[in-house]
Amino acid sequence: MDWTTEQILGLAPDQFTLRAGRGLATPQKWIALHREDDIIWGIHPNGRSKTGETAVYLPTFATICTCKSRKTPCRHSLGLLQLWQQQAGKFTSHTKSKTVGAWIRREKIKKYRGKRPTQPYTPDLAQLMAGLHALELWLLDMVRHGLARLPERPKTYWHSMAHRLVDAQAINLAQTVRKISQIPKKQTNWPDELLQEIGRLYLIVQGFRNFDQLPVPTQADLQTAVGWLPTHLPAAKTHTDHWLVLGRQQEEMGNHVRHITWLWGQQTETIAQLIEQTRGQPTAGVWLPTSTVWHGSLKFAPSNWSQIAVWHGQLQESATSHPKPSGFATIQAATQTYTHALAVNPWLTHFPMLLTQVQSKMTEAGWQIEDQAGTWLPLPPKFSHGWQLMALAGGTPSLRLFGVWNGRFLQPLSINQNNQWHDIHIWQGVK
Repeated sequence: MDWTTEQILGLAPDQFTLRAGRGLATPQKWIALHREDDIIWGIHPNGRSKTGETAVYLPTFATICTCKSRKTPCRHSLGLLQLWQQQAGKFTSHTKSKTVGAWIRREKIKKYRGKRPTQPYTPDLAQLMAGLHALELWLLDMVRHGLARLPERPKTYWHSMAHRLVDAQAINLAQTVRKISQIPKKQTNWPDELLQEIGRLYLIVQGFRNFDQLPVPTQADLQTAVGWLPTHLPAAKTHTDHWLVLGRQQEEMGNHVRHITWLWGQQTETIAQLIEQTRGQPTAGVWLPTSTVWHGSLKFAPSNWSQIAVWHGQLQESATSHPKPSGFATIQAATQTYTHALAVNPWLTHFPMLLTQVQSKMTEAGWQIEDQAGTWLPLPPKFSHGWQLMALAGGTPSLRLFGVWNGRFLQPLSINQNNQWHDIHIWQGVK
C-alpha cells in the first residue's frame, strides 16, 4: 500500500475520529495484529465486550469493524490502516476468524464498488406524493401567516414536518426543513435566505405534480433533489478512465449519513460525484483516499447536468502518474458555469469548483477566496483554515484549490502542492 499517513487520516469523518485513529496507530493498543493473503485484521479491547475485531480487504480497501460505530471509517479502521502502512512487520500470519472469513467471502463476491448482492431499492412514489402534498400545505400556511413570527416557532413546528418527509422517503427535503429552522436564529438577513429555500422546496413540489410530462433527465434531477439516489443504471452512459480522487465529504442528515467522493477523469476530463447513503449503520463501501488514482468504469445517472455516478465493473488502484486536472482560471468563469448548470437543473445543491489561481482573504464578513481579478467567493461561516490557506498562498493568488459551491458559500476540500492533493479537513482546528 502506497498511501501516506495523511491520505489515510483524510478518510476520517471528523476530528474526533481522526485523533482517536491516530492514537490507535500503535501496536500496544491492539491485542493481536494478523494477516493472511489479501486481508489484514486486528483484535482490540472493546469496552464492556472482551474484544473487538477490525479487518481490511486490501484488493478494494473495504473495511469492517465490530465496534458498530456510525462513523465510517471508524477509529479502529484508521488505526489498523496506519499500522499496516507504517509497521507491516508487526502483522503475523494467522488463519482468519469465522467473522472475518464470512465477510471476506462476501467482499470477493462483490469485487468492486457499487455491486451488491441485494436488489436495488425502489422508492414508493405514492408515499412520496403524500409527503409532498403535506409539505405544500405547510409552506402555503407559513407564507399566509407571514414570516415575522417564525423565530418564535417551537422546534416541533419544524421537526414534525421533517419527520413527515423522512417517512415519505424525501431525506433531502427533511434536511432542508431542519436547516431552515435555524435560519431565523442565526442570520440578520434571514428572510431573504428563507424565501430562497421555500421557493426551492415549492418548485420541487410543483415539479412532481407534473412528473409524468417531464423529460427523463428532469425526472432524474427531481428524484435526486428529494434524496432518491441512483442504484441501478442499465442504460446509463459509461465512462472508463483513470479517476483522480479530488476530495471527500460526509454529511449527517438525521439518522442518515451521506458519503460523497469527488473524482476527475484523466481522458474524459469529467468530474464525477459518488454518493453512498446509509441509515443507522456504517457503510460497507470502499474508501478512496484523496490524491489516489483508480482505473475503472463509471455509469452516470441521467441528468440535465450530469455528475452523479456509480461504479460499474472492477475497480483497481492505478500506478499511473498523477493526472493534472483542468480547472477554472477565474472565479467568474466558475460562477458562469454554475449559472448555466443551475439553469438546466434548478435543484442542484453541490457544484464542484476547481480553482487554479486563488488565495484566502479575511474581511469583516468573514473568510473569502479571491482570484487575480479581485473576484471573490465567501467561505463557510466560522471557517477554521483561512490563515493556513493564506500562508500557503504566500500573498499571491497561487493556490490550486478544489471545493464545492452550494449557492451560498464555497466549502474547500483539498489543495494541490507538488502535484499532490491534500485534504483540508484534517488540518488542526477543523470542525
